[in-house]
Amino acid sequence: MNTTGVRTGYRVFSLASEKWPELIKEWEEVGVVYQIPRRSKDRLEHFCKQCVAYLCGKRVLEIGANAGIFGYGIDKVSESYAAVEPGNRIIKKGKKPKTDYAKQLAITVGKMKNGKMFNETISEYCKHPEDTNAFVACFALYHFTDKEIALLKEHVWPKCDTVIIQNRCQDRPTKHNSYKLYKDKNVVKLFKEQGFGNIKVIPATGQDGKQQFSEIICLR
Repeated sequence: MNTTGVRTGYRVFSLASEKWPELIKEWEEVGVVYQIPRRSKDRLEHFCKQCVAYLCGKRVLEIGANAGIFGYGIDKVSESYAAVEPGNRIIKKGKKPKTDYAKQLAITVGKMKNGKMFNETISEYCKHPEDTNAFVACFALYHFTDKEIALLKEHVWPKCDTVIIQNRCQDRPTKHNSYKLYKDKNVVKLFKEQGFGNIKVIPATGQDGKQQFSEIICLR
């Protein structure tokens, strides 16, 4: 990444960090907050500094946006930003989540310049996909089902020239799909098969030197 890209990343992280306390106060009014600095600051900083420059001028779709702190940064540089967050429309083991993250996301999108949101599942969204050319998923891709991945292959990824995945390095596999996307190598394989020939994996390590997560940047 060139010097301009690095500066852009630092600027976006600074803007998002300054807005974060205000957003948290408003998010707390509608439920328990997941995207707090203790849990997400390192991830947001790494994403901004390593990835945001690739989204300048793009029409970005983020799926699994949670409360939208990553999207708040993306909106600062993109042509447009669309967020999909099903919130408590996803029912697991017969129970809805305690917090409807879509309500928190609505607060964040309301403070964006070019943002919009869809309180929908992936299946619902893919019936009327936006005209986007970049895709982002942060700590979300490995949660998608095989059916949802098939829909993205058909309706979303073919239109994209840029995909950015922030991937958690987990000690145990998730069981939502058959792709084993908790492994970076399997994410790389998936997007190579979708025609992305230029893929870079940027690991993020903790103070103990162990990899905590990674940014996987896929370009056509």
